[in-house]
Amino acid sequence: MNLNRWYHSIEVNRRLRSIRRLEGAWRYVIPFIFYIFAGDITRLLFIGLDEYHIYIGYIIRTIVVGYILFKSLNLYPELSKRYRKIDSTTLFTGLTIFILWVGLQGQYPTFFSSDTYYDPTIFDTYIAIFLILIRLIGSVLVAPLIEELFIRSFFIRYIINSKWENVPMGTYTLESFLIVTLIFGFSHFQWLSGILTAVLLNLLLYNKKSVFPCIIAHGTANLLLFIYVIYTNDWSFYT
Repeated sequence: MNLNRWYHSIEVNRRLRSIRRLEGAWRYVIPFIFYIFAGDITRLLFIGLDEYHIYIGYIIRTIVVGYILFKSLNLYPELSKRYRKIDSTTLFTGLTIFILWVGLQGQYPTFFSSDTYYDPTIFDTYIAIFLILIRLIGSVLVAPLIEELFIRSFFIRYIINSKWENVPMGTYTLESFLIVTLIFGFSHFQWLSGILTAVLLNLLLYNKKSVFPCIIAHGTANLLLFIYVIYTNDWSFYT
């Protein structure tokens, strides 16, 4: 019995160490979980500040997830220098996603919506500037990096085989394509734009056999959308 407890203790410590060091799949799962549930954490910690939750949550998510990712970049072999290639196809994909996102806004029914927008202009100048910068960093750097690493580097391969590290980047199966497309699409208020975005990013992954172009295309689309929101002062895209 004591031997079993000792073995169990060693196994638990090994797993905790693996999580702490972000080994294996944990380097994708841990930051993504926090990225997804930062809003819920905010609602639990900042009771009574409901009208500010969208801002506090975004600040926490951007800073914490951004810190984890940029501190751990060396853990992601798919981001090594030999994969950091940008071409016209990548940039055109980002531009197309932006056009779809803006062009389809309000053109189809949505299953759910929100009356709360991330609108920094309601605050005083200095707070507004800070919130705009946080949105820029979160949208253009953090979101594309964590979403593409988790979804199109890890999850799409995990669907194919639980031993996902043995699955070559950009491997196509109909099942993984459909699951990723639908989950990515319906995780957004603008579900149709989300589905079309997932299709384009999946196709880019299959074509380039690398997730880095997907990160760049995603970031390009988000940057163009950010510029559009600033120019039009239409913050309804940021729910």
